[in-house]
Amino acid sequence: KYKRLKPLLSSILLLSLLSATAFAASTSSLPVTSSDDYFERAQKKAEQLKLMFDESVKLETSGKLDKATLPEELKEVQGVMTAFQDDLKMASEGGHVVATYMLANIQSRFGMSEEERKQVCEPMHKAMDQGLLAAGVGYYYQCDMAYMRLNLLDPGHVKYLEALKQMLLNVDPNHDYYPLYTNRSLCFEGDRLAEIKEERTLGNMQARASARMLTYDQYRADAYYILAATRMNDKGEPDSVNLTYLNQALALGCKDPMTLKEYYEKAFGSQASK
Repeated sequence: KYKRLKPLLSSILLLSLLSATAFAASTSSLPVTSSDDYFERAQKKAEQLKLMFDESVKLETSGKLDKATLPEELKEVQGVMTAFQDDLKMASEGGHVVATYMLANIQSRFGMSEEERKQVCEPMHKAMDQGLLAAGVGYYYQCDMAYMRLNLLDPGHVKYLEALKQMLLNVDPNHDYYPLYTNRSLCFEGDRLAEIKEERTLGNMQARASARMLTYDQYRADAYYILAATRMNDKGEPDSVNLTYLNQALALGCKDPMTLKEYYEKAFGSQASK
């Protein structure tokens, strides 16, 4: 029903669901800097987008949404979106790590070209280097080519996992910005096949996007699960260390979609208990 409008609506959802929490650190009593100022301007536009989308969902639910005029109405939304992304870009260029992550998320899509992937992965890695755990998790899903090729002993992948492990040993200096949106989540994502079959209504799209706003602890769970699923020892195999990572992910609420628990317990449970 909304297939032609889906790319735009998906972007609106991502932008509109950036909750006030995600901007809290920049609107407190901190000294106003250029990047914070642009980020605050982006916040106001995100709130405006959310109000617009919420109104459309209400009209759809009540059966009063005029599909004939919807494309025209979305032109106004597109203008606000463009201004939002411009402010976000200025905040990122000024060094705002969360803005950098959010821009990379907005630009990411399935089936990116090499150049498009570079435009997403370079800022994602930059945000990761600045300690943003959400970027560390996002990098795995969107940029880790070794994972996509199932080459888990690739030096780049091993280096990435070591960086992710180090991030988990420290508190994210940006933790006040959570919850943050993620494009993917092994631990907390719903059934993707069911989503594809689900009717494309604005309400359903909003619900799916809302479920991808993850707390700091949920990102930690995803990070531990990535380690549990893809870390290999020198022999190219998982071992009791993987079970330890898995238990840390499960303790934070991970749903274990790959059903690693039973296999790891049988294979390494006695080693882990020593």
